[in-house]
Amino acid sequence: MRLLTSRQARELDHISMVDMGILGQSLMGNAGKCISNRARTLISDIKNPLILILCGKGNNGGDGFAAASELYHHKYIVHIHSIIREEEIKGDSLQFYNHCKSLTLPMTFGLVVPNMGKPDLIIDALLGTGLKGTLKDDFLNLINWANQKKTKIISVDIPSGLSSNSGTVNNDAIIADDTITFGSPKLGMYFRNGPEFCGNIILEDIGFPKIDITNLKGLRWRLLSEDIIKDSFNKPKLDMHKHASGKVLIIAGSSGMTGAAILATYGALRCGAGLTITTAPSSINDVYERSIIEGMTLPLDDNNSGFLKMSNFEQIMEKMNWADCVLLGPGLGRDASTQELIINLVERIDKPLILDADGLFPFSNNLDPLNDREFPLIITPHFGELSRLIGIRTDLIISDFPSIMTNVMRTFQKTILAKQVPVCVLEGEEATVNISGNPGLATAGTGDVLSGIISGLCAKGMSSFNAASIGAFVHGKASDLVVAENGYRGQIASDLLAKIPDVLKKYERA
Repeated sequence: MRLLTSRQARELDHISMVDMGILGQSLMGNAGKCISNRARTLISDIKNPLILILCGKGNNGGDGFAAASELYHHKYIVHIHSIIREEEIKGDSLQFYNHCKSLTLPMTFGLVVPNMGKPDLIIDALLGTGLKGTLKDDFLNLINWANQKKTKIISVDIPSGLSSNSGTVNNDAIIADDTITFGSPKLGMYFRNGPEFCGNIILEDIGFPKIDITNLKGLRWRLLSEDIIKDSFNKPKLDMHKHASGKVLIIAGSSGMTGAAILATYGALRCGAGLTITTAPSSINDVYERSIIEGMTLPLDDNNSGFLKMSNFEQIMEKMNWADCVLLGPGLGRDASTQELIINLVERIDKPLILDADGLFPFSNNLDPLNDREFPLIITPHFGELSRLIGIRTDLIISDFPSIMTNVMRTFQKTILAKQVPVCVLEGEEATVNISGNPGLATAGTGDVLSGIISGLCAKGMSSFNAASIGAFVHGKASDLVVAENGYRGQIASDLLAKIPDVLKKYERA
């Protein structure tokens, strides 16, 4: 399912009305009917309910006026409160306002709602996708007033106060039971705080053209469809053998961070990789040997330092012909010689490469060496790593993620798995939003499992984009199974490994 940024939503409005000649009044009238229908369902068990409709400026307020007249015609008690004065209502909204006025519906104006008792339903048609910056105190007071009524709330298009791009909330936002949205859901409904404030997301068709036939600018954001997962896990052939199941070379771990290498290795094996080789500083190879009993290790001389160095480069490169895919970075550390090794490996590895964690550090403020790679590359940064890579502060990335990533992908020609909330995978003009997973993943080592999962899928021949997207889904779904049994706080990264097969077996087809 396509998701839209606020800019794309405005562009869809323009294409509909200007390029395709669809009347704005028709769209608004249809929106009003959809809102009315949902409102009637939500309060069907209440006798003589009072419905308060909060109307703002622009089309969102107009949708509220349209809903008010529809509800009136169905014999409901409606009170309209507009935060703008009558003389400020313009465009298509004015027609529906005037119709409400002709019906003598009770109306009040301003940023303070007069005392009317407790409404049985509040329809939030205040801001929609038009939120910019922070809310003014008077507006914030109005939102707090609505939330404190502890009554049912329907938001129109998106809850007022919630960013339609980032899913962030400045101070406060309407907490809706239902959010009715038109054309396509907005990114902010699924990002960060969006699900908490939107409640049930209800997509309605009010006459917009089909999204996929419109040429909207920017990335094509989509919710990850389970269909792609169902099509990706066929039952193995009867004569399948381990060398044909995908071979992963894992360059990871150092003294104090051996767990990263172990978790990544088992992530790859649990996703079906037939063979793994995990490089190990020879002084700590016994830790790897004791823990990775289903995979092989490659001890490399480290002079008892506990980390890999540039001197290990040729021995690692000798294994490239063996590998189908390479994972580079988890737990390698940041010694200067290790970083030099990483830079040279990224340049020379001629297999699909997943670059994670410490593997990203040498490329701070310089994506060019990554872009210059001839062969497939997936990078898996969390926000701190992404900030270093692109030279933009973390808080700015969070607040304007879609716009920033659109700019990054104009020049970056590889695959990015951004560990934001939720995980997003970007390549070219495509971007998937993964909605599996939960806050219990915020614990050490889960990212290592994820990179291992992706490498296992890549080794089996998946494209970079599909491996990253499906890997994120499997990783999040495994965590959801853990949480269902054990709750959020007790989850540790190794718990995920046992649940990966439970996720995959649901999608394996004969």
